[in-house]
Amino acid sequence: MSTMEIAYQVAAAAVRQRFAEQHPDYLTILDHIRKDEVAAYAGTFDQVEEVLKCLQIPALVNPNAKSTDPKIVFVNCSRDYDQTLIAEIGDRVREGKWLVTSDWALHYIIEPAFANTVRWTKVSTDESVISVEPYLDSLWSEITVLGADPQWWLWGSYPIEVMDPEKVRVEAASHDLLVKYKAPVVAVRFDWGKGHVFHVISHFWANRSETPTVRHQEPCTDFLTAGMLLSDRGVEKVLQETGIELNRRQSISVSCRVRPRPRS
Repeated sequence: MSTMEIAYQVAAAAVRQRFAEQHPDYLTILDHIRKDEVAAYAGTFDQVEEVLKCLQIPALVNPNAKSTDPKIVFVNCSRDYDQTLIAEIGDRVREGKWLVTSDWALHYIIEPAFANTVRWTKVSTDESVISVEPYLDSLWSEITVLGADPQWWLWGSYPIEVMDPEKVRVEAASHDLLVKYKAPVVAVRFDWGKGHVFHVISHFWANRSETPTVRHQEPCTDFLTAGMLLSDRGVEKVLQETGIELNRRQSISVSCRVRPRPRS
C-alpha cells in the first residue's frame, strides 16, 4: 500500500471516529446510505470512488444514466464523459439531486449543463501543491481548523472563474492560485432548482502531498488530537484500524510508523 493510500485510510477512519464521538447522528446517516443512492462516474484521472470506499460508503460505479436515479452523483476528472449523463444531469439536479464534480468536469459537465454559473479560465495549472483556505462557514467548516493550512495537489488543473457571484458561493480559495493564475477559487457550490452542485479544482484522490512547514512535519496524532479533537481512545482506535502503531506507547503525540497487516 502506498503512502497516499495509507493517508486516505487514516483520514477516513478519523472522520468516522470523529462522527462517532461528536456527531453520532452523522455516522448513523453515513451507515444507512444504500448503494443505489450514490453514483460515481469513473474518470481518466480522479478516483472519488476510492475515497467513498475508504469511508465505507457504497456506490454504483458508472451506472446507466437513464436507468438509475441516485440521490448524489460524483463525476471524476476525465477527458471522456458519458454524453447521456451530460444531457440529463442538469434536469436531475433541478429535480433535487446533488452533483459533486472535480477538475476537468468544470468544462465538460458544469459549463454545458449549468450555464452562466462557473467556467474554466482557459488556462491549465502546472504540477504543484498549493495552500488552501477553506471558509469557516463553508460545507467544510466541520474540518476547518485554524492554522491547519491544508495542501491541495494540482496537475494540469482547470482554474475556476465565477460568472454569477450572487448565485455561486465560494467554499475555499488559495492565495497561491491567485498569485500564479489570477484565479483563487478552489471550491464552489450553488443551488440549481431543488438540487445542488459542488465543484473542486483538481482531484479528490491526490497523487502526492508536501510538508512545507514544521507543523506539517509533525506526527499525524497531533492533528487527530488538536485538530479533530479525538479522544485518546479514539486516536488509538484510528491507528489500530489502519495498521499504524505508535513508536512509544506513553504518548499519543509521537511519530507513527506503518505496521504490516496480518495475512488472512
